[in-house]
Amino acid sequence: MNRKVPLWERTREAAREALRPMRTSGHAVRRRTRVVAGALCIAMLGLGWRAFDVAVLKHDEYLQQGNRQQLRTFRLRAGRGDILDRNYVSLAVNNQSFRVVLNPRLIRGQRREAEVLSNLLSIFPDLEPDYVRDELSRDKAYRMLRLKVAPEEARQLRDLKLPGIRLEQKPERIYPRGHLAAHLLGRVNNRGIGNLGVELATNEALKGRDTTSPAFYAAHRGRGKQLLVEGHPDPALSRGNDVVLTIDTAIQSMAERELNALVAKWRPVGASIIVLEPKTGEILALTNRPTFDPNHKIASVNQTRNLAVQSAYEPGSTLKAITVAAALEQGVIRKDETFFCHNGRWQYTPQHSIRDTKRSEYLTVTEVLATSSNICTTKIYERLGKEALHRWAKKFHFGRRPNVQLPGAAKGLLADWEKWSDIQAANISFGQGMSASPLQVAAAFATLANGGLYNEPTLVTQITNATGEPVWTHKPERERIVSESTARTTLDMLTAVVHTKKGTGKNARIEGFRVAGKTSTAQKANPLGGYFEDQYYASFVGALPAENPEVVILVSVDNPEGGHYGNQVAAPAFRRLGAAIMNHLGVADQDKLTLVPNSVALDRADPRLSDGFFADVDVEPRLPGQRPAPFTTGLPDFTGLTISQSLSAAEKSHVKLIATGSGLAVGQSIPPGDVDEGTNVHVHFEPAY
Repeated sequence: MNRKVPLWERTREAAREALRPMRTSGHAVRRRTRVVAGALCIAMLGLGWRAFDVAVLKHDEYLQQGNRQQLRTFRLRAGRGDILDRNYVSLAVNNQSFRVVLNPRLIRGQRREAEVLSNLLSIFPDLEPDYVRDELSRDKAYRMLRLKVAPEEARQLRDLKLPGIRLEQKPERIYPRGHLAAHLLGRVNNRGIGNLGVELATNEALKGRDTTSPAFYAAHRGRGKQLLVEGHPDPALSRGNDVVLTIDTAIQSMAERELNALVAKWRPVGASIIVLEPKTGEILALTNRPTFDPNHKIASVNQTRNLAVQSAYEPGSTLKAITVAAALEQGVIRKDETFFCHNGRWQYTPQHSIRDTKRSEYLTVTEVLATSSNICTTKIYERLGKEALHRWAKKFHFGRRPNVQLPGAAKGLLADWEKWSDIQAANISFGQGMSASPLQVAAAFATLANGGLYNEPTLVTQITNATGEPVWTHKPERERIVSESTARTTLDMLTAVVHTKKGTGKNARIEGFRVAGKTSTAQKANPLGGYFEDQYYASFVGALPAENPEVVILVSVDNPEGGHYGNQVAAPAFRRLGAAIMNHLGVADQDKLTLVPNSVALDRADPRLSDGFFADVDVEPRLPGQRPAPFTTGLPDFTGLTISQSLSAAEKSHVKLIATGSGLAVGQSIPPGDVDEGTNVHVHFEPAY
């Protein structure tokens, strides 16, 4: 009888059987090996195909999927381009600064106004408490305080963790050299838009544009922020272009220093110095007083007026060189011709006489320029006639607005010759009865220094992109005005102004160099008619070295105190500045000694020069001609007017006003004075704080 085997015995026996070594043959082993190898091959082929499918066939699809998962797009704020001098010295750059932003609604909702106010005043003691209270009382969620925040102040504010307060980064325009070349550079408003000088004239090139830029980020975070692992936002995508100026910062510094000294001694109402390179028309330096620091708030809009470019004055005796050059070119006079000068007084019309400061009986053409004779210049003009004199003045670009890269350049006034009376025509021949900016006078004189070729004065030499590649380059366009021989002859005669005993510009002599120049002492026109008997423009313009001029320098002084002659007031500044520039450029003197270029420290202008200047009375017999001064009428000065007041003034002047901004007027595209009816005048307004 068979015994039934218990379940536990059957289980134990099965386990023993499983642990026994497998009994197999070599044939079975080989068969199993082939099966495993085949399976592995099939698996490798499958993996290879999958890799090919992912890496090649579906590469673009998976790349886009990966980008969607890891690529982030960042918005880049526009960065303003830099302004550089001809040697790439930075004159205007960008910096990131902090601003304090309030959420008044949140602060009031938590009843924390007193706490916020006390903490802000402790960190920023210069803040006005009433101003902060006013901001906190506004029913707004966003208010930016008008103050700059230093890094240490920003850290203190963050540590307080006050409700409704945060710090916001804001780009800030920095002018690292302060007052230096302020009128050329201009400045930007609180929105970062240029509103003066080159900042305004080239704003489209400088301003840049907001854009986006991608970057790859890791999935993990560090301190709550994603970590950059590959790629980065490229700020060059949004950055504006750089503007390279023609000015030489060293020469600009010299001009600023000389103008400071001139102002300290003579205390004029205003003054300007211009340094031009006659061969190219490039402005090497241009400075005015009063001036301002574009880094700080402007006390008076009068400080920002570029007198050398925007003001128009009667050029006076400097125009005698143009009259003589025109007469020589037209062949109506000879270089060695002599003129009778009536011993200093000539009854030109029954109502008007013409006078000379120095009495003379006979003068050659060279002596006419050297002694600055009004009488003999009038006789030279009479050989030309009214129409020809007007035509030559136009050829030298008087009465035309210079195409310089600065806003509001004055075109001056040169009335049609048909409207000239006999005495007006005589006056114009020696620079009275017309108006021009100092820049126009310097450019006309530079024509004689450049062999009769006129170069439009220019301030911008190049515009480059973020990688330094030029996107625009200035190409000077020369215009033949007079022949080279006429220009050379006139320039040679002008050396007599400085280097002869009779010359009126002896104070402009520079040791080792010949100077060709012209003084001017011009009475200021009275808007009510005629001229002021006690107000003058004193100026000197000269080229050196006279044999092959490297620079033309004009020094113009409006109503100096204690003296008014060009030789007395302006010529000494020309002498010192000219010598310094020759030293800086390493120009050889007449003894063929090449000067070692002198490294000049870049001065910061004295802040005191931001203030106005005042002049005392100084008397000289008035020039002939009692006439209205038409160039003082026309377009008004909108400075300080509201928009409504400006619109009313524009309507009376029959011009069209185009207003930008709000508040009070701080600048206009066309300076006060003569203007065509119907002209568009752009006026910029800013809040009065």
